[in-house]
Amino acid sequence: MPDGAPRENSTGVHRNELSRPPFAPHGNVVSTQRGFSREAEVASKKSVGQQKRKRKRGRPQASEEGVGREGIIAAARALIETLLPHRVTIVMIAAKAGVDPALVRYYFSSREELFLAVAENIVTTWVATHPQAQAAPAEKLAAVVSDMVDFARSVRSMQRLMIDECAEAKSPQVRQRILELNSLAVQGYSRLFDQKLAEPLEPVDPLFAYVAIIGMSEFFAAAQSMIVPLLPQKIGADELAERYKGFLVKMVLDGLRPRQGR
Repeated sequence: MPDGAPRENSTGVHRNELSRPPFAPHGNVVSTQRGFSREAEVASKKSVGQQKRKRKRGRPQASEEGVGREGIIAAARALIETLLPHRVTIVMIAAKAGVDPALVRYYFSSREELFLAVAENIVTTWVATHPQAQAAPAEKLAAVVSDMVDFARSVRSMQRLMIDECAEAKSPQVRQRILELNSLAVQGYSRLFDQKLAEPLEPVDPLFAYVAIIGMSEFFAAAQSMIVPLLPQKIGADELAERYKGFLVKMVLDGLRPRQGR
């Protein structure tokens, strides 16, 4: 029998067939034991790698515990600073955080829930770093107006995040939480216009004041590409913002500050 011809063992199975790995297709028979060993070693390494990458259900693996809930929120917030919220996906957030998308879903049951957490993080961070000073109502209102312009400039997508992703969310829990956050803000304006305070401001609807100040601030921040070409002379963005804040404070206070003899 020629050396190249297949030989049968006691079971009648050709030796070449025995040397084929069980995962090899019929068109790619491994003809030597050395070839089989090499293929088996490669397959074994791939299998081990896949097992390491695959997450089990439940709590994160030890290798992923360096990035937790706060790290995922930070990654989502970083993306929203440069992209409109509706363009940001769970996969993008996971890539930014350096984790598997499954870990994002472990901490947040939905994209809406994650974006709500981002909105809350933005608000609480801003409030913590911008405490309200003890002052007369007029001075407090001036600070609120100025801070709102700064806030709108620093968090350009906040209103899109609050409205499109949260206030219009499918989840009733997310919508309810956004309602609570906005209600707290309106209550803050109510206290600002409390007529029992010393030197009270003119009585106005606190909801309208809240909406108007947000609108004037947000449009200024969002419409820079329209506003800047209209300027009679070129000035820096910060100088423009300071001039606008001065104008806005004067306009609001002159309309709300009590007049003598009234």
